[in-house]
Amino acid sequence: MQKTEWQIGTHYALGAKAFSKDEIFEFAKSHDPLDFHLNMEAANNSRFKGLVCSGGQAFYYFYPKAWVPKFGETVVAGMGLKEWNFLAPIYVNETINANCEIRNIKNARNDDEVIIDWFFEFKNESGKLVQSLHLTVLHKRIK
Repeated sequence: MQKTEWQIGTHYALGAKAFSKDEIFEFAKSHDPLDFHLNMEAANNSRFKGLVCSGGQAFYYFYPKAWVPKFGETVVAGMGLKEWNFLAPIYVNETINANCEIRNIKNARNDDEVIIDWFFEFKNESGKLVQSLHLTVLHKRIK
């Protein structure tokens, strides 16, 4: 991460990922063991008509693999997660592009810290927004 002061409106690309059948099964086993995430027949007979990721799977992939390496050294504490919207299913082998943006910055009690409101968005290969969320984090101020 560049050592420049935080700025509202700054966008960061977090990468792209297509989740395989095995990855969906593995995530679901430990985090969301619903039949339509674990069984192809159940998935095909579900309202989705195919295997889909668990709601949180995209965020929980990109957060530790892309966001934390960029910003983790500045994190003091998480402060909240809100408006996590699941707008469309993420199907097996569908490429998802993840991005985040700084939406707001507030001064914290400590002059060496700031509160940042992050907006995450996940779009499928055709550019459709499939998921979004707001994450509020207390960060060390960059000097």
